Amino acid sequence: MESSQWIKGGPFLEVSFLVELKENKKQTIQGIIDRLSTLTNRVEIVDENVDEMIDSFDRGYPFDMEAPQSIILHSIELRGYVHLSRKRKALLCFEVVSPDSLLVDICFYGAKDDVPEWNQLGIKSEESADFTDFLKELYRVYKFKVGTISMLGSILELFGCEELYPNNCYRYENLSPDFFLSERIPLISIIWNEKYKRLRDIPYKYHRFEEDGILIELGSFVEWY
Repeated sequence: MESSQWIKGGPFLEVSFLVELKENKKQTIQGIIDRLSTLTNRVEIVDENVDEMIDSFDRGYPFDMEAPQSIILHSIELRGYVHLSRKRKALLCFEVVSPDSLLVDICFYGAKDDVPEWNQLGIKSEESADFTDFLKELYRVYKFKVGTISMLGSILELFGCEELYPNNCYRYENLSPDFFLSERIPLISIIWNEKYKRLRDIPYKYHRFEEDGILIELGSFVEWY
């Protein structure tokens, strides 16, 4: 089955985070995938050719297949399951969005009701905390700079840049809370790593937790239903 058919319909709930590309691409993505096994919320990858897919990610492919000298994209999608309070289908997407930024996006079916004919679970109101807890756990394992939960928005909106990626405007060092705390961005919540900058005058509900993490609530799951 193609990855695009693994989760279908919509809307989609995305749990995303951004990490810095300090090593080569292959080592970075391999390290992220290896650490999935340390999560309490177990992540199963069902694709059998993961090593080949990582090699393909490392090589990249031209944006325009008829113009090999065009921008080279580095992107893969892995099919899997994430064990929250219920075992859910997920699509794990890895994309290089700038020379020093890697986006990790874990996509779930996000409608309220189950769709048995597609083997997809909806998100009941009492299950919304599962995704917040999952994002917190990802933070503890990966110590990322920023992570988000969104239904229709994107973590890249935190940059205030409308360019297609990959683009230098999405460079890791360009991400600043000064922008996303002053602009209305269609996200449910953000985790920011205060190791990069201590936040003050936060105009949203928030709470700090261990290892310099701060969870900021920009919206709620309820408003999307």
